[in-house]
Amino acid sequence: MQDKAWTDSEELDKLFDDGDKDVLHYFDTDHVEHPGQKARSVVVDLPIPVYDALERESGRTGTPVQNLIESWVQEKVGLAA
Repeated sequence: MQDKAWTDSEELDKLFDDGDKDVLHYFDTDHVEHPGQKARSVVVDLPIPVYDALERESGRTGTPVQNLIESWVQEKVGLAA
């Protein structure tokens, strides 16, 4: 299939289903916005054993430590998706 700047959703689904996993080039990723998802950085000091456990969980799940912490905090404060 000829590469083009746009495609309809059914064609995009077919490309993905047929094994073209790299469909990201069909999207304008330079202007991606996530409404309500602005972030603020926070510094948290953790005891070494806690951080070591986080790194083990990160390795086990393949999830970056930052994402684990973010997900767990969201769950704890009732904002989990």
